[in-house]
Amino acid sequence: MSASDYQCISMEPRGSIALVTLNRPNAANALNGAMVQELAQVTAAVAGDETLRAMVLWGGTGKVFCAGADLKERRAHPGKDWELRRPLLRLWHELAVFPKPLVAAANGHAAGGGFEMLLLGDAVVVGETTECWLPELQWGGIPGGWGTQLLPRLVGPVLARWLVLSGARLGAPELVARGLATHCTTPDKVLDTALEIARQLAERPGTAVACAKEALRHALSTDLSTGVALEDRLLQIAAGSPERQAGLERFAKGQRS
Repeated sequence: MSASDYQCISMEPRGSIALVTLNRPNAANALNGAMVQELAQVTAAVAGDETLRAMVLWGGTGKVFCAGADLKERRAHPGKDWELRRPLLRLWHELAVFPKPLVAAANGHAAGGGFEMLLLGDAVVVGETTECWLPELQWGGIPGGWGTQLLPRLVGPVLARWLVLSGARLGAPELVARGLATHCTTPDKVLDTALEIARQLAERPGTAVACAKEALRHALSTDLSTGVALEDRLLQIAAGSPERQAGLERFAKGQRS
């Protein structure tokens, strides 16, 4: 699929960075089936493109990054919530195992699945007025995009329970303070900040990035001994790459970065 074929997103190469923009402004960038499919396709395409070394996932300049699942679509298919959720979970897996730096940039609010999508970023840039929350219980559901699993690992069980059960909103300063966002800036600088971060991360050796991400992904889901053994195997892969040898030669010459 070429970039021009996307209907619910857009993809624009910015040098070695793939800028992927959610593009359903009239539906608050809600995740319908078509958008989920296109995001999965573009994620796989960028992962396999050697000319692209990082991806920025951007919600556009509107007031909403992503409103979560498209409840109008869900309502049109009563009793099929679970079936409609399966492609979303496959997308979440693709984002979680994405081997290159993934920067999520939210100029506007992120609710439900939109909030959960931000949690998958290696770096998360939010605007000063951004708010994130999980409203699913209000509509008779529960967070279904890994929110009940990721939040306890990221903020601890007490705050996670409160956020899920209450639907309380977190503003940008608290998102950063709680480790749910890495950078906060003015709304007009969110995209530029995200692109600059992506460029910096894209300069890191690709094999090392992929190995480090794989090790980190398993860190909280396995015991220490298993995790250390995985780290050792991944270090062997990174250490055997041409990029590692080039890095050692730069170090020997006094080039620290």
